[in-house]
Amino acid sequence: MKETFEFTPAIKKALFWMMGAGLIGLLFVFLMYPENKHARFWSNITLNVYYFTGIGLFGLFVVAATQLAYGGWQTLMKRIFLSLSAFAAIGGFLLLGILLLGFGHVHSLYDHVMHILHEGAGNPKFTTKLIYFAPAFWIGRLVAYALLWFGFSKVMNNFFARTDQTDPKVYKRSKLLAAAFIVVFALTESAVSWDMIMSMDPHWYSTLFGWYNFASYGCAAWAMTILIVIFLKSQGYLEKVNENHVHDLGKMLFGFSIFWTYLWFDQFMLQWYANIPEDTNFWVKRFDVGYFKFTVFLSLLINFVFPLLVLIKRGAKRNFRLIGFGAALLIFGHYVDFFNYTFFEPNNNEQATHHGSEHAAVKSTEEVVLYADASHGGEHGTTDATAAKHETTAGHSADAHAAGGHHAEEAPKNFAAIGLGELLIFIGFLGVFLYMFFNNLAKRPIVPENDPYLKESEKLTVIYS
Repeated sequence: MKETFEFTPAIKKALFWMMGAGLIGLLFVFLMYPENKHARFWSNITLNVYYFTGIGLFGLFVVAATQLAYGGWQTLMKRIFLSLSAFAAIGGFLLLGILLLGFGHVHSLYDHVMHILHEGAGNPKFTTKLIYFAPAFWIGRLVAYALLWFGFSKVMNNFFARTDQTDPKVYKRSKLLAAAFIVVFALTESAVSWDMIMSMDPHWYSTLFGWYNFASYGCAAWAMTILIVIFLKSQGYLEKVNENHVHDLGKMLFGFSIFWTYLWFDQFMLQWYANIPEDTNFWVKRFDVGYFKFTVFLSLLINFVFPLLVLIKRGAKRNFRLIGFGAALLIFGHYVDFFNYTFFEPNNNEQATHHGSEHAAVKSTEEVVLYADASHGGEHGTTDATAAKHETTAGHSADAHAAGGHHAEEAPKNFAAIGLGELLIFIGFLGVFLYMFFNNLAKRPIVPENDPYLKESEKLTVIYS
């Protein structure tokens, strides 16, 4: 049995080709879409850094959670989960760099927040936002995330490689380390979703957004683990890992897919039902752009319908080809999910940005109508009450039009899309992620021979068989 992964020149060459494709994609997007300070270029970087950082953090979460829960089934694959965190060790610093460049006006990803910081002083509506997005506090949070993620990635990889894991004192410290990371993870993964993704549209908020992000890149992490296990098996590694272990991974992937769907529906349904402008504006803006309306439901189709119809079957989770295809599809599906959150606001033209800000700023219940009613009332018919309310917003519409805005019926232009450039960039970041993963995996034996739960993990294979 091969115990240590050999990071061969052939694998490195393939990953370098992927990185090269990513560089070509970045250059292509930078040159072809210069609108809004190359927003499409920076949106790609932010999306991929955030997505793969989340996958890496989730690997550490799995190790910490199972350590606290006395779990043994995953022990044969523990090194894989730990090595996923290699990208997360630098991901926080990359996110920090993106934020700093935003403050330097290099890109327009956070222009909505910058506008609040510059012109919101004295406005009671923005008091809490001015405190939360104060530059020193905002940057300080990102510095803390980066240092914590880097530190825990290094410490946990080194700690669980120790040869004295069966020592009671060492085992007790492993529980404390796992508990500490769970606390750090719970706080930082939620906060960074607000700081880097939700803040692109600071007028919109969701009380479960941190959970939603956790479920989305959690699905991607389970899928990535399945693909890596299948690949390592094909190379002669992980001899004692068989279809029973992959079946367990498939069950986690299916479970998290249903969990993600629950959060998707919960977030959408409650915001639609409550009919609060700051909430509904987020969805209506996307549904007004045909491309985003398509990708929103494409994400739901891939990430919910496919697992429900295919991965629910026991045989599908034990068939390496089928579960491998499903895992790859879900990695792309959750990329599309984050695309819907990351690309819309920065890639709006100036008119759309002004219109979105203007509408979201309306707060009086006497003058607000669900924007969908105002925009499409002619199609579906409006009641006299709706029409009367709509008249109260005429001044806002007229002012927007006089200032160079557009009629409510006109769909705003958005420069975002998942095109050739986006796919190449995604492949490039995947190459970087896998290079760091395999480089970390090669430093230690794949199977943790000194782990106190190793025999239990092997016995579970016999029981399941």
